[in-house]
Amino acid sequence: MLGARLRLALVALTLCALAAVIGATLAARSDGPNPNALELSADGWAGAIRPPGQPVPDFTLTDQDGKPVTSSSLKGKPVVYAFVYSTCEDTCPAQVQTIKGAVDDLDREDVQVVGISVDPVNDNPKRAESFLLKQGMTGRMTFLLGTREELAPVWEAFAVQPQQDDLEHSAHTILADANGMQRIGFPFDHMTQEALANDLGRL
Repeated sequence: MLGARLRLALVALTLCALAAVIGATLAARSDGPNPNALELSADGWAGAIRPPGQPVPDFTLTDQDGKPVTSSSLKGKPVVYAFVYSTCEDTCPAQVQTIKGAVDDLDREDVQVVGISVDPVNDNPKRAESFLLKQGMTGRMTFLLGTREELAPVWEAFAVQPQQDDLEHSAHTILADANGMQRIGFPFDHMTQEALANDLGRL
């Protein structure tokens, strides 16, 4: 009888010790750094702050419907500029889906999404329309097209490398404020839906 009670006492002590170890481990995890936590600058921005006083360049390009679009016509609302090409199968779709998610999270009607071609040789209105349809962005994103001569000054002003046979384009996303000033930039591998939504919400 005494032996049975001793065994029960030992089992109870073992269970209590195990519970204490598990509790301490969970507490340590909750107090430690969260790898998914949103990292913000001292000013509260998640993306890279663009040089001050840097405007969106003047341009006149053509959208997927063949209509001319100027940079001045986009002023008055924040703009998300994404540098993409219509036949891209990896970074561009992922980039646009992240933008889509961030805009959905904000649930704001005043954010414009503009894609600018980085592959003028292969991008055309039909392919641009197909790209928007596949990404669920028809009516929500404008895909701007042009010749290399028309697009080159835009790429340069945004510091973007276009698509080349031997070099992948700069998959950058740049946020401009309602006054047409470049404010925040996100390289593809540093942009998350939460980070983009944070910075869009501040513009």
